[in-house]
Amino acid sequence: MAARLAEKKGYTNVKVFHAGLPAWKKAGLPVVTTQEFVKKRLGYIVVIDTRGVEAAKKGHIQGAVAIPKDKVIAEREQFPLDRKAYIVLYSDQTDMDQLGKLAKAIGSWGYGNVAILEGGFKGWQKVGGPTQRDMVSTKIFYLPRPHPGEITGDEFMNIVRNKPQGMLILDVRTKAEAASGMLPGAVNIPVDELSARVSELPKDKEIITHCRTGLRAEMGYNILRNAGYNARFLNDKVTILQQQVFCCYK
Repeated sequence: MAARLAEKKGYTNVKVFHAGLPAWKKAGLPVVTTQEFVKKRLGYIVVIDTRGVEAAKKGHIQGAVAIPKDKVIAEREQFPLDRKAYIVLYSDQTDMDQLGKLAKAIGSWGYGNVAILEGGFKGWQKVGGPTQRDMVSTKIFYLPRPHPGEITGDEFMNIVRNKPQGMLILDVRTKAEAASGMLPGAVNIPVDELSARVSELPKDKEIITHCRTGLRAEMGYNILRNAGYNARFLNDKVTILQQQVFCCYK
């Protein structure tokens, strides 16, 4: 869908990476996140200032932990037990060369949501992101809790079983994935088609998005919210095998 839109705009050398972001992350390749994503989730995620304590004293992202980039690996033991925790690394600028290596190392420990802040601290200041001085933490404190818009696995399974009238489950996997099995009563619109097809969904119901791992479900949630829909998403694994639902497993 995205490729066709690009071609309509006149681009002639368009290629599609069909495996998508999950495969990119699985290969240990670096992922960049936006200031907007981090701003919405401060207090829910681990933000690490890799410039070190002295630089952080002059100004750092609110709630960030100061760990110099050459000390991050040695501090592995203080990282969250929850391997689904979002971990964001930043320096003065994006610094893909150095932080990309760190992100890959942290990902190898089993963390699936490691990203580098686009633009670093200077970019954060430009967009007016909340900052603080002096009071610098060097220890990670992480309390697992649902992110904004996130639904728990237990509540999701209750919706699957009870099928409330005021809710709709939206499967944002590809058509090929959905063909192998879908949740009863769910609607399938692949996430890369959702922006163009959002009008097919009812506005009088709460829409719960899911995919295979949670990544595309959150993308679908953001598309729906931006379009004015009441929505939440499941940030967990879902597999349908022989008409049985396996949800929220490690």
